[in-house]
Amino acid sequence: MQILYGFSNCTDSTYNRIVAEKKVAILQPDQKYHGLLIRGLAENGARVTCLSGLPVNREVTKRLIVHEKNEVEDGVRYRYFTTLNLPLFRQAGIFFGSFFSVLFFRKKKQKTAAICDCLNIANAFGMTLACKLRRIPMVTIVTDLPDMMGGGILRKFNNKLFSLVDGFLLLTEQMNERVNKKGRPHIVLEGQVNGKDLPISSDESIEKTTGKKVILYAGSVCRLYGIEQLVKGFLAACLENAELHIYGDGDYREELQKISSENASVKYFGVCKNSEIVEKEHRVSLLVNPRPTAPEYTKYSFPSKNMEYMVSGTPLLTTNLPGMPKEYHPYVYLIEDDSENGICKALQKVFALPFDERLEKGKSARAFVLANKTNATQAKKLLDFIGKEIPGR
Repeated sequence: MQILYGFSNCTDSTYNRIVAEKKVAILQPDQKYHGLLIRGLAENGARVTCLSGLPVNREVTKRLIVHEKNEVEDGVRYRYFTTLNLPLFRQAGIFFGSFFSVLFFRKKKQKTAAICDCLNIANAFGMTLACKLRRIPMVTIVTDLPDMMGGGILRKFNNKLFSLVDGFLLLTEQMNERVNKKGRPHIVLEGQVNGKDLPISSDESIEKTTGKKVILYAGSVCRLYGIEQLVKGFLAACLENAELHIYGDGDYREELQKISSENASVKYFGVCKNSEIVEKEHRVSLLVNPRPTAPEYTKYSFPSKNMEYMVSGTPLLTTNLPGMPKEYHPYVYLIEDDSENGICKALQKVFALPFDERLEKGKSARAFVLANKTNATQAKKLLDFIGKEIPGR
């Protein structure tokens, strides 16, 4: 199958070079998400051609004309549009670049389909209009709901886009009722992990070698995501020989620094490279995600952090998020009440279990993710969905 894939990203090597002068995070979530899915499609035999306006603006680079040579990496072709690096001109360049790239794309004998990121509206609209003319089926990826992100005019464009596409790739089932008003085919793929070059899960945890129970949270240090309830719940739990290690930044930072200065069991490390955090995730006793379940947005999101946690082989304690499928429940420990008191009780319950039982929980989670949620596995589901549910015109 031939796949045309529209997004605003690029190869990892080009991305690193583009943003080096800006000193921003090397792998932003969308770069990682799309990169994994694209490589998974290629691993399943798809001929993938990526059409991209590149992830740049005036903050990233002062170049007036943005131009990068087309690339081939891991069997995937990357075509980059040349654009003026001025807001409206850049979007116009991306729109016409994607439109004409699809319009003049040479189809092979096998089925051709297109995939676009709905949040990159200029690219998505250009591709979709050309797909209509070329009779190429189009599936759009919805990782966040546009109508919950503000922007009235963009919301109207997205709603129009949703009425034109032939199918949807969604992160949660609840998204379907919000975006799929015409009942088009949809598939839910909550994310994926890299199926290659994963660190090996290790039994040599800090707890096994020193007896110290280390609980780790890495992510946004914002009250919105339950970090305050986690810290207070941990302190209330009074766990013997336990420490809470926190990585990240956010509006709770100053309060967290004060708490850590007064409580030796709470350690705040600020922002670290993802590679360093991943290495630590393999050696601690418990990984935790305290995200509150009441806000409506939790129905329409699946934290990629949960999947990264699970593949580490360390047990995960997470709130029972509405967007998390029940198939995950046997492989994680659940916080049924995400208040301070609820987290306190959940921590006490987990650490009342024997070490070996907790270790097996983490191993089973890793095995589940590697068997069912790698980028190659998820991409195969997507290709099967396109082949069976999205007929060519």
